[in-house]
Amino acid sequence: MLSMSQPSLLGILLMGTLPLTGKFTTNELPRLPKEVDPRSQNFQEQKKLPNLKQPYVSISPEDLDDGLQVGTLDRPGTKEAVKALLAKDQEGRYANLDSLLLWKNGELIFEMYNRRGRVDGPHYAMSVTKTMTSVTLARAIQLGLLGMKDLDKPVIDFLPEIDRARIKPGVETITLRNALFMKSGLRFPSKTYAYSLGNKYHRQKHFQKLFENTAPINPGNKSYKYTGTDPSLIMMIIDLRTKGSAQEFFAREVAEKFGAVYCWDNQGCGIPKCGAGSSFTSRSLLKIGSAIAQGGKYNGEQLLSPEYVNLVMDTNKGEGYFYYFHNRKKRSQNNKVNFISGVGAGGQYMSIFPDLNLVMVATSHNKGKIGAPLEAVLDHLLPLFKK
Repeated sequence: MLSMSQPSLLGILLMGTLPLTGKFTTNELPRLPKEVDPRSQNFQEQKKLPNLKQPYVSISPEDLDDGLQVGTLDRPGTKEAVKALLAKDQEGRYANLDSLLLWKNGELIFEMYNRRGRVDGPHYAMSVTKTMTSVTLARAIQLGLLGMKDLDKPVIDFLPEIDRARIKPGVETITLRNALFMKSGLRFPSKTYAYSLGNKYHRQKHFQKLFENTAPINPGNKSYKYTGTDPSLIMMIIDLRTKGSAQEFFAREVAEKFGAVYCWDNQGCGIPKCGAGSSFTSRSLLKIGSAIAQGGKYNGEQLLSPEYVNLVMDTNKGEGYFYYFHNRKKRSQNNKVNFISGVGAGGQYMSIFPDLNLVMVATSHNKGKIGAPLEAVLDHLLPLFKK
C-alpha cells in the first residue's frame, strides 16, 4: 500500500515528471532492520516483516559492490511499461508481488521491491530449493567430486552403508539422472512417509528405510512424480563426496563464490531441505541465474560445470522438468518465448530466457497464484526485448 504522507507514486508517473533513467521512486533501497539477521529469515520469520509503505522501482539499479554489474533499462517504451506494471500491481493483479529483477547482457537493469521485499532480506524460495540443489551438484561436478558419467550410475553405488539385501527390487536401478528427472520410481505408503522418518533415521539410515519401504520399482513405474525425496537423494550423495557436510560445501563453494545471502535449514535426516525450505535474496538468485545463462561462469570464473549447465539449457529435450529446472514455452505478445526456470509455490522464480540473454527473478507471497509474477513480466517487460 502506498504511503498517504508522500506523493502518489502512480500519480507522479502518470504526470511524467520523472526522467527515463534512474529511480522511479524517491525512497531508498528497502533493507531489513539493523537488528535482524538475514541468516534467520526463514519462512516464519518473513511473515513478521511489515509491508513497505511504497514500492521501490529503479531502471538504473544501484551498484552495491556485491558482484553484480549494473546498467540501465532504456528500451523504447520503458517508461510506459513500468507505469502499466505498477498500476496493475497496485490494483492487485499480481497478488502479493515482493520483488522483480531483470538481468540482461551482463547487467542488472531493473529492480523492484514491494510489500515484504528487501534487498538484503532472503525470501523463501519454495521449490526453487530443488533448483538450488541442482546448482550445488553443478558445482560439485565442476570441482571433480562427481563426474558427468556418474549421472547414469545407480544412486546406491554412492551410498556405501545401504544394505542391498534388504531393499525392494528395482531400487538398484535408480540412477542420478532418474532422480534429477523426478523419475526414481520411489513410492511410499503415504505422502508424509519420508518426512515422518526424518527425526528418527539420519543420513544413509534414512534412505535405507525409504528403500526398504518403497513399492517395488520396474521400468513401467519409473514415471514422473514431483517429490522432495529425489532431490534429497542427490544432496545426500553430494554430502558424502564433500569434505565436511553438504551445508558446509554449499556455504563455501556456492554461497561464498556468488556472494549469496541466504537461510537454508537442514531437514530431520541431517541434510539440507531439498524439496523446499531455503530462502535467498533476489540479488543472490539473480547472480546464480546469470551464471546458468552464461554457461556456468560468474564474473569470468567457471563456477558451475559447463557440461552440466549445457544439459540444463538444452531446449531440444522438449518441454518438461529436467535437472530441477522447468523447460517451458509461454505466450507473450502473440509470440511464444522459451524459458528455463526454477519455480516455487507462492510465485518464486529464477528464470532464464535463452533467446533474449535475459534472467528474471521474482518473489511473492501468493496463495495459489503461482504464475502471477511471470504474467507481470510477460505482459509488461518482456515485450521491450522482442526481436
